[in-house]
Amino acid sequence: MNDDWQYRNDQPKTRADYRREQEQAEKDFQERDRKRVQVEKEYARKHGQPKGNEPTDEPPIDQRVNPADVKQKRLGHRLNWAIFWLSAMIIIVYLILFLFH
Repeated sequence: MNDDWQYRNDQPKTRADYRREQEQAEKDFQERDRKRVQVEKEYARKHGQPKGNEPTDEPPIDQRVNPADVKQKRLGHRLNWAIFWLSAMIIIVYLILFLFH
């Protein structure tokens, strides 16, 4: 089958032809997906990967530490200290200007 939008002596495709091609493509995809799932199950069975409820060394997804969260907390901590020191320096400058004026 020709992948161009035209075939059969340069006649445009009909809707029925296009629909048949789409249905065939969907069937091919379903078949490939079924084979892929079958191969993955065989691989898991052969290599002893844990199945649904077996314990693993990894914590559950909701208990894993996200590196972005750690970086965000560290940055927030640094910014809080920077604000504190800037405020303290402004107060010191005002006291110096007030006392020595």
